[in-house]
Amino acid sequence: MNDIRYRKTRRKDLIEAGKLIRTSVNNLRVKNGLKPQRWRLAGIPPQLDHLRKTDPGLSVCAWDGDKLVGYTSALVRGQQWYLSQLFVHPRYQDKGVGRQMLERVWQDSPSMTHSLCTFAYNMQAVGIYSRFGMAPLCDLPWLHADPKKTRQLQPTGLKIIDSHTRADLKWLNELESKIRGYAHPQEWKLWLSNEKYKLYFFTNHGKKIGYGMILNNMAIAPVGVISPEYMIDVMTEMIRLAKPKKGKKIMLWCPTQNIKLYRFLIEIGFRASELEIFMSDTPYPDWQRYVPATLAVL
Repeated sequence: MNDIRYRKTRRKDLIEAGKLIRTSVNNLRVKNGLKPQRWRLAGIPPQLDHLRKTDPGLSVCAWDGDKLVGYTSALVRGQQWYLSQLFVHPRYQDKGVGRQMLERVWQDSPSMTHSLCTFAYNMQAVGIYSRFGMAPLCDLPWLHADPKKTRQLQPTGLKIIDSHTRADLKWLNELESKIRGYAHPQEWKLWLSNEKYKLYFFTNHGKKIGYGMILNNMAIAPVGVISPEYMIDVMTEMIRLAKPKKGKKIMLWCPTQNIKLYRFLIEIGFRASELEIFMSDTPYPDWQRYVPATLAVL
């Protein structure tokens, strides 16, 4: 569309970007027979503002006059390019707006990898991203459980540490570099500046073997371990640590490539309600040792 203007995202654009994301997601859900989601937008979404600050050249808006009709943001960590958000207003879809934005934030080099997550029922998006060289590599179901209805879990014997030092964060980033290919220190700085996030470390006989974070006492992720043998025990302790408010559920994304973890969660009472797909041109995450955080910065 020749009358659409594309420009770098400004901070004042982010409130409208949040509204656009909500509209686009709910339109897609309704089209696929799902109920629309309800979430309240209170000011500028912190995560969108974070991406605008850390990767300002990779956040773009599409405008038709004074109407925001498209928004996208990506990030680069090390040699990993990751598409965080790409949404187009329903009335402007199938007109090339999404492709134009994607081309504007795309970065490439001989050693750069490219990845993203998208809704499993958005096959049009899967097709578009496939043409950019990315293939579906792993399903990521959104699992949830009522703590009153899950199987009672017993302590594993791991020691739980609910504080951290600079040395701990250095260890965490080094572990994530091994598990995921690249660390995300910028995101950890954001999360740990917010009291809603709580970080835990786990040790076994004095040896640090994993970490996990909980948001609002109910959303678990990310979780990382030094070896697959520790994943079930660390996840057990994370579930025991989660204390959601009355009427709320424990939630997390679980990679289906980790079938042992997936079966464990289903057996103790978790159920799937959503499904996203991880797409990439390089299979970089070690899903046996990692449970992702928000899929906007996987």
